[in-house]
Amino acid sequence: MSKPEKFAGFWIRLVADILDSFVILGLVSWGAEVVLHRLLYFFYAAVLKSKGVVPPAYDQAFNALYLQVFDLGILFLLSFPYYVWGHYRYGTTLGKLPFGIYVVDYKSRGQVSIGQSILRFMGYLPSYLIFGCGFLMAAFNPEKRALHDLIASTVSVIRKKPPKLSA
Repeated sequence: MSKPEKFAGFWIRLVADILDSFVILGLVSWGAEVVLHRLLYFFYAAVLKSKGVVPPAYDQAFNALYLQVFDLGILFLLSFPYYVWGHYRYGTTLGKLPFGIYVVDYKSRGQVSIGQSILRFMGYLPSYLIFGCGFLMAAFNPEKRALHDLIASTVSVIRKKPPKLSA
């Protein structure tokens, strides 16, 4: 008789999400934002100077709403391939990997499809929007499934070895 599968619970997934969201993606997106903001300011200032206008100081060049939208856009552009490709191709992300957490298809317990991976990523939005309750669901669900898992028909399990992946 085989050993029952161990589901990844709320707390271990929270720590993995902190690693993914804040440490890995946070640092990478922050670096990209700094570089892109500087480049954008450089070109903006060059255009203004070519028209004989004195450009504003760097810290006055962008309003707060623009910065928020720009930074969220960068974060989305980095997060989408990180999560979608990571879950589809490897079954995990860099934040989940140290804990042996793998995202698998709910029924087959095999590799998720690209569609499931995209749907799971898009399911993060409602999970966050309702005060994180979509993530908190994993603490109370017997199979430790969060809202995005239910949406994409996936489950997070703990395994010593990654699932067999198709080429």
